[in-house]
Amino acid sequence: MTTGTVRTQGTHLYFVDDLTSSEPQLIKLLCPTGITGIGGGAKTQIPTTCLDELQDETSMPGLGSPSPISVPFNFIPSGRSHQVLFELKRLGTVKTWMALLSDGDEPPTLDSDDEMVPPASPLRTSVEFDAYVSEVNIDIATNEIVRGTLTLQRSGAERWHWNGPVPA
Repeated sequence: MTTGTVRTQGTHLYFVDDLTSSEPQLIKLLCPTGITGIGGGAKTQIPTTCLDELQDETSMPGLGSPSPISVPFNFIPSGRSHQVLFELKRLGTVKTWMALLSDGDEPPTLDSDDEMVPPASPLRTSVEFDAYVSEVNIDIATNEIVRGTLTLQRSGAERWHWNGPVPA
């Protein structure tokens, strides 16, 4: 194994539930089986080609176009985190989400403004992003458990918190 790699086992996805209780609460999504799309999304192009150009078009980078994040999960109907997803989809509210890797085990906390704060000691690699729930699909098949897929549409840039030195 390469030194410095991080196992997927022990990765967590959190959000703040301020919809179903009077006090905002930190919620860990139950039983995700993967997270794809973090870091995805291409920069748009702004054309800069002049009329006298004879060879190739020119352009400069524009705004980022955040890609969706897909989270397959084992569906637990009695799990509050799964129940709240359907309400978040209905409302279309942009929330802050945080994925924390397994290079630590401390959860995030809530500050005095009910915003998530990544673990500081010991530091744990994590990424925050704002997104709304665009889809919650439940799949039922023969000889299988009930599974779901959460699709989050990112809005804005991701915010990384690194466990280790950041390259200069």
